[in-house]
Amino acid sequence: MLKMGIKGTTMLMLLGTVVGGLAVTNASASTSATSKKITSEFDKVGIRNLPMLTRSSDSRTVAGSLAPDVFTLGSSLNVANENRKKSVKIGTGSVVEGEIDDRGLAAVKNTVLSKKNQKKVWQVIGNKWQYSGSMAKLSSAAQKSFKPHVAKTAFAYGAYSNLPDLYRVSSSSKYDMDKGSRHFITVTADNYLNVYTNYMVKPKNPANASTPDYTNISQSVKIKKFTRGKSTFAYYLAKPLKGFGTKRVRVGKSTRYLLKMSLGKVFQARDNVNGDAGTFRITVKVGTQKYYANLGNIAESYADLLEGNNYGAYSFDEQAAKTYVQNLQ
Repeated sequence: MLKMGIKGTTMLMLLGTVVGGLAVTNASASTSATSKKITSEFDKVGIRNLPMLTRSSDSRTVAGSLAPDVFTLGSSLNVANENRKKSVKIGTGSVVEGEIDDRGLAAVKNTVLSKKNQKKVWQVIGNKWQYSGSMAKLSSAAQKSFKPHVAKTAFAYGAYSNLPDLYRVSSSSKYDMDKGSRHFITVTADNYLNVYTNYMVKPKNPANASTPDYTNISQSVKIKKFTRGKSTFAYYLAKPLKGFGTKRVRVGKSTRYLLKMSLGKVFQARDNVNGDAGTFRITVKVGTQKYYANLGNIAESYADLLEGNNYGAYSFDEQAAKTYVQNLQ
């Protein structure tokens, strides 16, 4: 069972993902030579450990193994949106990605639930919520019912997710608050690869702000086979993924469409307001397109160390971060 040490983590998740992260802004951006050095170090980790680079630790000094984030529910779970006016039941045996915080509140990620559970959740609590939370504090028995997931699939390798959300690289990706992040990729618990090209819906009244609609999926393709190499993920899809250069291949007697993912360079975005260097991001090659994932606080601190500064120490001990990342290689 995953316990978080930061108060209020569950509610922060319910408010949605901040693409730019919560990284401390740094005084200067990477030089070209330094960027190559950082990229080389993180490339040694390989894509199979990418989630271990993008997740953050709630400790500034201890960099032990991160707790599981994928669970099979041993009993049903009632979840709701931030307003907690209506709840919906996710059934026993469902596979979820999420956490239980130190107050006993659970949060699960709606965008990677199975299609069946996504439909149930969004019909009741609304389609603008990327996360949902338990209606109340879970009992000890209910918390223990979050069993670490054991299967190895395209979605998860045992109790750990295989892939964080990937955001498409665009001209605005060099800024912490990336407008291009409306284009992103997920893999669901029932092994569908979902591509969002713009989940934000413009209101009829121009004076109102756009609202999310996470049912607005541009492409959703079943993953029929998956291989998890150190440097490459290979997805064998039931049909082509348009715009990604999937290749038609034979798998036994069946026709599949091959999509490969691998790591690319690490780059550093800038603060939107003052232009200071900010969040580190790692590029992920998805077929013929480029996406990225934000590095977590441990990985960012090691990137700062490689740059020769101690800014990362404000979010995580840099030497501990070095040991953590190198142990993943």
